[in-house]
Amino acid sequence: MRRANIWMIHGPTASGKTKLAIEWAKSLGCEILNCDARQIYKELKIGVARPSNQELEKIHHFGIASHSIHNPVSAVSYSKWAKPLIRTSLIKNGNIVIVGGSGLYAKALLYKLDILPNENKELREKLEKKWNEKPNQLVEYLKKIDPEYAKECDIKNSRRVIRAIEVIESSGEKYSDLRTQKFPIPNFDANIHEYAIWPDFQELESRILLRTKNMFKSGLAEEAMKLEKYQKLRALQTVGYKEFYTNPKASEKELISLIALKTRQYAKKQITWLKKEKTIIKIPPKNIAQLELSNFDMSK
Repeated sequence: MRRANIWMIHGPTASGKTKLAIEWAKSLGCEILNCDARQIYKELKIGVARPSNQELEKIHHFGIASHSIHNPVSAVSYSKWAKPLIRTSLIKNGNIVIVGGSGLYAKALLYKLDILPNENKELREKLEKKWNEKPNQLVEYLKKIDPEYAKECDIKNSRRVIRAIEVIESSGEKYSDLRTQKFPIPNFDANIHEYAIWPDFQELESRILLRTKNMFKSGLAEEAMKLEKYQKLRALQTVGYKEFYTNPKASEKELISLIALKTRQYAKKQITWLKKEKTIIKIPPKNIAQLELSNFDMSK
């Protein structure tokens, strides 16, 4: 019996992952699982660049508008929700395409995690409040209590800093000591193929700016302001929404520039994370728009 295959498409935001995933799934005759930490929320559409209705009609997708911002999802809870869907889809089709730019979600989904303490909601809320007030204090605190992890951690990423401190204070042990896995152990009895679209960054910048302008034309400002009363929720602490709440007097032109800037910065973070992942094969297309299925080895 032929072994099932999981095809994971990574890549920075606006790199063309959705288009490629649909093309790929159509070729394989399988379904698509969304692995984007924001597109899973039904209340968020324009600001998270959710696939269009036309795109969703081409292939059956899981994980698009499947959750609510009022019940936030973490990498671990997403993994628990998605794993049964993957297993069922593999039994039915033998293949599944997973696509998204949320690296930690993908990692938690595809591979077994280190055994860490459960989330401490009360402590996390205190740390999140502290981060919003004085983020540098938490960064310095992490450097003091776990200098090894602080060296490799993206200290500008609030979630990573907060989660590390939360684990340390809950367990009494260093986060770096608890992260014991040397090699990734798959969660599935299937071949896992991981690829990343690796764009030219100048081209990506142009795509980001164009997409941001199109978001405004599609009603991003109206969508963001309808959600203003929920601005403190974790799901709204994201590029494309929080800029409206932290810059209430900004003009549309200023907001477009700011959101495009923040999106570029986010894309750089995604690329930095991808560079560190040894299981991912980088595909550098000459032009993102011309990325063809033939760039990938589909014969396995």
